[in-house]
Parts: sequence; structure tokens; C-alpha cells
Amino acid sequence: MKKKLKAIIVGGSKGIGKEVANHLSKINISVSSLSSNDLDTSDLNSVRKFIKGNKSADILLLNTGGPPTKDFYSISEVEWHKYFNQLFLSFSLILQNIKINKNGYVFLISSSIIKEPSVGLEISSSLRTGFVSLFKSISLHKKNKNISFINIAPGPFKTNRVKQLVKNIRLYEKNLPTGRLGNPIEIGKFVKFIVENKIKYITGSTIYFDGNLNKSII
Repeated sequence: MKKKLKAIIVGGSKGIGKEVANHLSKINISVSSLSSNDLDTSDLNSVRKFIKGNKSADILLLNTGGPPTKDFYSISEVEWHKYFNQLFLSFSLILQNIKINKNGYVFLISSSIIKEPSVGLEISSSLRTGFVSLFKSISLHKKNKNISFINIAPGPFKTNRVKQLVKNIRLYEKNLPTGRLGNPIEIGKFVKFIVENKIKYITGSTIYFDGNLNKSII
């Protein structure tokens, strides 16, 4: 019998992470789906404990929530430290310490704000953009030549995150180019397609799932 591949889904209890976990479990993959109770990426002790218990994986998905909307000039030093751990340092430590097996995949769920920052989301846009830069650099490392690194940058999706940021969702949807929010199932299907079909030439790339919200041509 063919050995099952192992997938670790960080932030896999709801929304996009949950759909990725559900779809990968359909294709002979052993999925470990972690909630924030299992791994709190803002808490480095929680991250160290997680790393100690997970030495390797074939597929790794890095996913976490972000900070609420807040005026830049009111952000405290404590908040900067918290979200730096959550959005940057924790993922860096995980990638340094968990071995991704040959021909494996690392998926990052970032955000479309890495392309077009938003007022009030300076913490998220700055730290996510910084980590995406690091993610690209890691994809070029000779040690990782058989591993595909794919950054998925969602726009507005039907998730708790959008509920936190948008007051009137129905009105917001009407003003979107597609007239609707994205469905997390769409990203679940995308990741499943990449893994199931062993697509390896997409690496070091950012895939924007934003429903044409950003008007840039590149």
C-alpha cells in the first residue's frame, strides 16, 4: 500500500484552512489540522512546543488570523510584538525547524494587502509583506530545490476575518468586481489540485485570489 503523505495545516479549524484540510484529506493524505488552541502563533512557547512535536511533513500550510483595524498612531509596542510573533517570527521558526520532505509543498495564506496596503491595517500589511519577501527568499535556497513554495493571497472571503473588518457585508459585496465574496472552498480546491496533480513548476510565486479587486496589471 502506498504510504500516505503527511500534511500540517496551521490555522485549520475554520475558514480557508479548514477547507484546505478537508480537500487534502480526500486524496490519501494524513492531515493534522491545528486550531489556535493547538498552536497559538502569537505565543512563542506554544510555537516551540509545536515544533518539538512535529519534525517533518510533506505538505505544510501556514495560516493565521490578523489584527483588527486600528489607527497607526495608536498601535502599542505590545501589539507590535504580539503580531510580529504571530505573522512573522512564528512562521520563520516553523520553516527553520520542520523538515519538508523531498518534492513537498509549503503553502502560505497571506493577504492581497501585500499588493495594495489599506489604512488601518498597517500591522498586517507590513508584517505580511515582510514575511512574503522572506518566503520568496527561502524558495530560492538550494536546500529547498525539490520543494514548492506557493503564496496564496486572498482578497475578501466569506470568513470571520471579513466579518471583523466589514460592517455592512451585503453592501460591500455589491461594490466588488465579482459582486460576491470569495468562498474558502475555492482555495481548498486549488490546493488539492496542485498537490493531487503534482504540479511543481509553480514555486516562489504569489497567487492572488481577490476577485479582480486589485486593478494592477501585474
